[in-house]
Amino acid sequence: MLNEKIEKFKNNGKSFYWASRILNRNKNDKIYNLYFILRELDDIADNQNNENEFFKKLYDFFDMSKNNELPYRLEKHKDFFLYIKNDSLMNKNFKDFITGLIFDQKDNVIIDSQDELLNYCYRVAGTIGVMMCPILNVKNEHATIPATNLGIAMQLTNIARDVYEDALSNRRYLPSSWTNGIEPKLIIGKSDCIESVAYLSVKDGIKKTIELAEKYYEDAKKGYSYLPLRSRLCIAVAANIYREIGKKIKKENYNWSSYRHFVKNYEKLYITLKSIISEFYLIFKEKIQ
Repeated sequence: MLNEKIEKFKNNGKSFYWASRILNRNKNDKIYNLYFILRELDDIADNQNNENEFFKKLYDFFDMSKNNELPYRLEKHKDFFLYIKNDSLMNKNFKDFITGLIFDQKDNVIIDSQDELLNYCYRVAGTIGVMMCPILNVKNEHATIPATNLGIAMQLTNIARDVYEDALSNRRYLPSSWTNGIEPKLIIGKSDCIESVAYLSVKDGIKKTIELAEKYYEDAKKGYSYLPLRSRLCIAVAANIYREIGKKIKKENYNWSSYRHFVKNYEKLYITLKSIISEFYLIFKEKIQ
């Protein structure tokens, strides 16, 4: 089972898998387990069936005032879900995560405003940042906000990268207020019409999404000092690798198509070395201040 979890993490969470090798085995095993379960839920949310009732039943399982059963498909993870249920902070964040997955069960997923976009990103990714805190041995409660911000930043990067892919699933996460309300099916059809108003509006939406992500990456860095050394290096590397995707999109002038940007291994190596040197320099400055 552990090898299956590692493979799933390696294949679907490439940036974080790369960075996670900085951590010790115990922390990695916990990360693999968390990722494996969250990915399983994400896969259920993305399948061809409407899983609204499944996620509502899972949400109700975390209601401490009720005695609801865990959905049968998740019985194999019962110990994990009982732990989440009985930890007040994790319980809240997991319910918020499930709410984000319920939102994705709509036949036509449309985000209207920046506030709605950020709320969605908090639910499906900011919550994961908070759930990572105990795994990384973060003790300071003030770390939860930067952890949330990093999750939001990474999700914004995902959204900017996956515009075409999301449109194929009848989803548009770029806010209507940024894109003149273009429908997902029109996004697919306009991907090669680079001079059209519709194309330019999507391009502008991607630009604003990347710019917003940059703000959240910067805000997240304020929390690195709360992390133990190896955890800090891991998170800094993962964040900077993910951030590079946005930089690649920017270099391409925010043009978009079915091509999916990714960071090559030699680029990851360069970013890793640069990130580690930068963090050690910052740690040195923190100690002498």
